[in-house]
Amino acid sequence: MDLQVKLFNLQDQGNHLIVLARGAMDKTAFAEMFDEVKKATQSLQECKVMVDLSDSTYEFNSGEIEAFVGELPLDDWPRGNKVAFVSASEGADFYRLYLLRVAFVAQGLTMGVFRDAQTAIDWLAGHI
Repeated sequence: MDLQVKLFNLQDQGNHLIVLARGAMDKTAFAEMFDEVKKATQSLQECKVMVDLSDSTYEFNSGEIEAFVGELPLDDWPRGNKVAFVSASEGADFYRLYLLRVAFVAQGLTMGVFRDAQTAIDWLAGHI
């Protein structure tokens, strides 16, 4: 997995974090990615996060997702974060990310899954 993280502040539009992930993403890689997002946004009141996984493959099955999310330390996750995942184009990858999103939402987090970056950006901006 190759991960690039960039945090920036837009005047009058708040804090934004962009995460680009490439390569194979197994449970360990996803856990590392969530830890990086948490570290980057921990001190911020609210942050809009876009995680672009369009150049990634996911190496875990749907049945592992709920247990995986249950194992993550989410007690100190910044609750003001709004996270948009951009999925790889394959249908099975989108479905697994959607199940991941459902598990996170059940934990009280705000997350969405999208097939393209523009729709994710519109959702983060509150346009849809």
